Amino acid sequence: MIPSNITREHIRKALEKIDAEAIPPSRKPTKFVLVFNGKRYPPKYVISLANEYANDEELKSSKFSGGQETNNFLKRLGFDIEGIGLTITNEKSEPLQHKSNGTTQKGHTERCHECKNTVEKMLEKIYGRVETNYKFSIGTSPENFKETPHYEDLKRIFVNLQNYKGNKKFVHKDTLPNCDYFIPNPGFAVEFDESQHFTIPRKIALLSYPYRSKSGFPLAQWISTCDETKAHDPEPVYRDEQRAWYDTLRDFLPELGRHLDPTVRLYSKEMQWCNLDPDNSDDVEKFKNIIEGRRKELNGGVATVVLQSDSDKDYSNDGRMEALFQIVDCITKETSGDGVILFPGGWFYTDKEKPSTVYDWVENQIKDILGKIEEHIVVCAGIDGSVDKENYSNDQIGIAVSRKGIEAIGRKFHPAPQEKGHVELAESYSSKEEGKSRIFELNGVKYFICICYDTYGIRHKNLPNPDVDVVLNLVHCFYPKGKGPSGDPYFARHGFAGASKQWKCSVFGTAVFFNRSIPERWPSGVYWNQGDKSTQKWKYEDNPLKHSGKIPVDIPEGKALVRIYDLF
Repeated sequence: MIPSNITREHIRKALEKIDAEAIPPSRKPTKFVLVFNGKRYPPKYVISLANEYANDEELKSSKFSGGQETNNFLKRLGFDIEGIGLTITNEKSEPLQHKSNGTTQKGHTERCHECKNTVEKMLEKIYGRVETNYKFSIGTSPENFKETPHYEDLKRIFVNLQNYKGNKKFVHKDTLPNCDYFIPNPGFAVEFDESQHFTIPRKIALLSYPYRSKSGFPLAQWISTCDETKAHDPEPVYRDEQRAWYDTLRDFLPELGRHLDPTVRLYSKEMQWCNLDPDNSDDVEKFKNIIEGRRKELNGGVATVVLQSDSDKDYSNDGRMEALFQIVDCITKETSGDGVILFPGGWFYTDKEKPSTVYDWVENQIKDILGKIEEHIVVCAGIDGSVDKENYSNDQIGIAVSRKGIEAIGRKFHPAPQEKGHVELAESYSSKEEGKSRIFELNGVKYFICICYDTYGIRHKNLPNPDVDVVLNLVHCFYPKGKGPSGDPYFARHGFAGASKQWKCSVFGTAVFFNRSIPERWPSGVYWNQGDKSTQKWKYEDNPLKHSGKIPVDIPEGKALVRIYDLF
C-alpha cells in the first residue's frame, strides 16, 4: 500500500532526483509513464523515491502495486499518466519527443505549433465545425457588465488585479481579444494555456471567483500551477494583470448573457498534444474524455439536516428512523431533483454491539422510502456502536444508502484528542469498511464520508484529495457550554473550512444540538475561497456558500432544520 502522507511536493522532489541521476534499468517503465514538464518518468519508481522524502526510506516495490494503484495515486495528486507510446532509451530523462510518421523530432516545447493544430483537429473529429481565433464582441471594462448578475464579482476581481502592483490601467482594448477555439455546437470556447498564463495575478483572479461560477477546468489545479510556475512577463509592466483579466472574461462568457457552456481550458504541458492521432479512435476517445470531463457541471444538491434535540437520552433507533422518514418526505415534497440528504453522526446506535448488526435494518428501511421517490436520492447517516465504560463509542460509522442499497460505508480515521485509545479507527482515509469504499458517486459527483473529527484529520495530516468533489461531515453533537462538547464555531472554522481549504471543494456538515437552539449563523455548508488565509482568521461572512432555502420540520425529539444547497 502506498503511504497516504506522500504529497505532491514529495513527488516533485523525486522527479528532480531522477533528473539528476540515472534510472536503474530494472525500474524503467513497461506500460505507463508519468508526464511532467515535457519529461517522462517510471511511475512506480517515482513513488518509491518520493517515500524517501515522506518517510525517510525508499519504498520497496513489493510493498505496493503498479498500474491502477500507482496511477490513481499520482492522478489524485494532479499528475498526468499515459500509456507507453515512446520507449525511454536514455539513462536520464529527456524532453518529450514529437512523433511524426514513426520518427522522433528533438526540441519539442510547449509552443509547438503542431500541438495546437492537433487540438483543432481533435475538436473537429468530436464536434464538427470549429472556429479558431474566434471573436466575441464583448467589452473589457467591468462597467460593460453592470446589467449582468456577476457585475460585482467582476468589479472585485478587476480591483484586486489593480491593487496587486498598483497598475491601474492595464486594459487597452475596447473588446475582448480572440479566443483560441470556438465550438458552435453545442456552444463553448476552448483555451490552450501556455506557461505565461500561470501567474500570481491569475491566481489572484481565480481565488476571487464566486462559488457559483461555471468552470470548464479544475480551478484548484490551475491555482496550484500558478503557484508552481509563477510566470512573469515584464514588458509591458502590466502584462500579467492584463492577461489574467482577459482570461477571467473568457471564463465568464457563460455568465455574460452569451448562453454558452463553460469555457474549457487545456494546459500546454499536461501532455504532448501533438502525439495524439486524430485518425486513431483510442486517441480521439481519450481527448474527448478530457474535454467532456471538464465540461461536466456538478449536478445535484445537498440537504443538511441539523437537529435541535430536547433530550440527549430519550431517543431510540425506531424513533430516529421515523424522524428520518418524516424529514425525507418533507424534503422531497418541497424540492425537486437528485441529491444527498445528510444526517448527523450517531443518528443510530448499538450500545453493546457492532454497527454492522444494524446495517441490514437501516438499509432496508431507507430503501423502502427511497424506492417510492422518483428522484435519485442518497441518504447519509451515522451509526455508533459498542460504548465502553467511559461512555465513548468504540465504533463510529457513516453509511450512505440509495434505493439500490448501501452505496458507501466510512469508519472514523482521525479521533478527537479525548477519544484516543477509545475509538477503533480505520487503517487510513482510503481503506474500506465491510468491503465498501467511503466514496460514492451520484450523477458524476464524487462524495467523501467523514465522521466528526475526520475533517480535522484531512488538514492536520496534509492528506491529498482522492479525486472527490464534495466532503460530507457527519458531526455528532454540541451541548450547552459547561455540559459537554460545545465547540461548534471551531468545528466550522477548523473542521469544515480547514478541509475545504485542503481539498479545494465544498464541505457539508450536520450535528445534533442537545438542549440548545441551533445557532442561526452556524454554517452547514462551507467553500474555501480565502487563499492562504489562516483558518484561525476565517469568519462566517467569508463563506461564499449560501443555502438556497430552509425547511423546518417538527419531530417528536425536537426540531430539525433542513438547509438546501445547490451544487455548481
